[in-house]
Amino acid sequence: MILSILVAREKWEAFDDAWKQLMGTEDPIDDLLNALRLAGEKKRIARCMGMAVEHATLLEAADRPADGARILGQTLIAGGNPAELTDQLMRLSEAGWGKESWWEHYRDLAGLHAGAPDLRAPWRAFASMCALVNDTVVIHPGGWGLGSVTRVLPETMEVEVTFQSGRKDRFPMKSAVDIFTTLPESDLRARFFRDPEGLKKAAKADPLEILEAVLGRHHGKATTAQIRNALMGIGIEGSAWSAWWRKVRKLAENSEWFEVAGSPQKSVVTRLIEAKSPSDSLDRQLQLAANLAHVHSKVRELFVGHNPEEALVTIGIQALEEAARNPAEPIEERLAAWLFLRDRSGVTPPEALEALAPYVQAAVPTDPSEPPLIWTLFSALPSLKDQERAASLLPELYGEGWVDVCLPHLQHAARGMVRPLVETYVKEGHEKEVLETYALLLSRPLRAPSLMVTLAARFEGEDLAGDFPTPVQRAQALLSLASHLYQARRGEPHLTRVSARLNTLLTAGEDPLLRRLLREAEPDAIRGIEAQYGRGIDSEFERITTELALGLDRQFFAAQGGPFWQGPVIWTTKMGLASRSAEFRLLTDVKIPENQDAIGRAASFGDLSENSEWEAAIEEQRNLTSRAKTMEEELRHTDLIENAAIPQDTVAPGTRVRYRELESGQEKEVVLLGPWDPETLGGTPVVSYRAPLAQGMLGRHEGDTCTLALPGGGLDVLILEIHLQEFETVPR
Repeated sequence: MILSILVAREKWEAFDDAWKQLMGTEDPIDDLLNALRLAGEKKRIARCMGMAVEHATLLEAADRPADGARILGQTLIAGGNPAELTDQLMRLSEAGWGKESWWEHYRDLAGLHAGAPDLRAPWRAFASMCALVNDTVVIHPGGWGLGSVTRVLPETMEVEVTFQSGRKDRFPMKSAVDIFTTLPESDLRARFFRDPEGLKKAAKADPLEILEAVLGRHHGKATTAQIRNALMGIGIEGSAWSAWWRKVRKLAENSEWFEVAGSPQKSVVTRLIEAKSPSDSLDRQLQLAANLAHVHSKVRELFVGHNPEEALVTIGIQALEEAARNPAEPIEERLAAWLFLRDRSGVTPPEALEALAPYVQAAVPTDPSEPPLIWTLFSALPSLKDQERAASLLPELYGEGWVDVCLPHLQHAARGMVRPLVETYVKEGHEKEVLETYALLLSRPLRAPSLMVTLAARFEGEDLAGDFPTPVQRAQALLSLASHLYQARRGEPHLTRVSARLNTLLTAGEDPLLRRLLREAEPDAIRGIEAQYGRGIDSEFERITTELALGLDRQFFAAQGGPFWQGPVIWTTKMGLASRSAEFRLLTDVKIPENQDAIGRAASFGDLSENSEWEAAIEEQRNLTSRAKTMEEELRHTDLIENAAIPQDTVAPGTRVRYRELESGQEKEVVLLGPWDPETLGGTPVVSYRAPLAQGMLGRHEGDTCTLALPGGGLDVLILEIHLQEFETVPR
């Protein structure tokens, strides 16, 4: 890779020296061939002509004529002078491959003859044919992805390729040369084809080796986007990519062979030619940092995952101390830096105590809903870890009586302070006061979501009797918070985490907390909760309350004042439910796994920024998963028409209706069933009770006239007869 990097950076003298060193060895020439190709792209191949001829001559003398021919051939197609290269190229080609059984076939098919006016195209075709040998990994950019050459048939001039999907095909040699690109063994795509799981393990065990392979493909320098695309091509994406990138970026910054510039989202990673000093690199990065937050971030990264060198620690700590002294930096950033330094040394920097003194001494607001000034500062700290460290600073700020001073302000605690403070207060014997805070928050559940969830997790397993809010009241408060978080969490990572914690707390386990809290709930309380869900909530909550409601009364929702079909339950027959369930299983067991395979194949095609197969597979994934989620939720809210209490002489799901169209006089008959039932039943058309035709007749009686709001306009009809459709009774 070094020769390619030197050409990419146009360090021509160093390139010449490295090439001369290669001439005296028996090392492979793959990197040199890439370097010559790149030199041609830079219009600098003329300066390489002399050394190419010299190297080819040395290889001929060393009984490596084929390698000598490859150097001359690459120089020729990169723009070298044919007059100076053709004769030696043909001689070395004859010496290198003339005894092979396929030599004449390949030479004639490529047109590689001494008398040809221009050997560039013939050599390119010939070299491509020579590369198609057994077990070589190839890529088909048109859609078939990665494959391996399993047989070469010189007598018929065909190539057999087995693809990653297991498909095997034969291609005419000329077609194979045109459509396939051979991949070197060092290419990640080739390694992924041979051993996908082994490559993933290697990416985890030695991420810098994988990074170097990516950089080699990009001549020693790559952006975050290029690296990410390469990793997606080997199945490392999403959260796995994020974790890998954080790790490898940090390792590269601390390595003597890499240089990293830019932000984590828009980095440029460069493979160095000469080793650098890690200390000099860190010092340079810290000097170039835009502000204290960037310095703090760089220093924190030193301690993630391993123990850094003492010299690096000294440089980082000194830079952070100096940056934190700058009064122009925001106080919350300075405090975060001081807390980090305190955590490392065990001693609070004097500057921190001096800066915090005015906050500690500030008057406490008379309104208990307003936080003291210092609690506002703690809430502004950049990270949850900073806030957690701030909690341990309170005893030093307020002395022995710090609990008595701080306990009344628990509801104002920053998110990262909540757990350590609650644990400390309970341990110090203040469980009663903490419970009082929980009771207060139950009456105002949106005030401090993180604290609310933490206290619920801490106390809901205990007996909270007496004057404490009842289980139903607590459930209503927690569900009010869950509904609020469901709406507010979009784009808010913290609220998303709190929402997930609350969902797990209330719905996880064989006997979820929500079910226990609502076990003794009256029907009116359940109805109130169901109405509360109208603002939006996770489907698992609705499932639990629906089960509770139907456990009270199978016709629970019908008792709300409307017909049974107007509730949230989807009514269908046994046959319709079986059909929908089969459709759901086909989606989850067949179509979604097939889509995952398609994504894997599309990822192997290379650059994802212009990969239409990848985009199509990802779009299909979104559609399939959304569809599966919708169907799963529908199946949770299903009941059988066979079990419904269908009113007599009333149009309802489960009835056969004969009616007359008043304008045309035509009489028709339909059966009203569920949305998943068959199109006909005993020869009679089946209409979903949710369809416009049925909606206009539901609840009507024989002799009623009604107008059906159909897509083509209104239709006046007269209900003639209503009969209950006979079904096999289903045990409840």
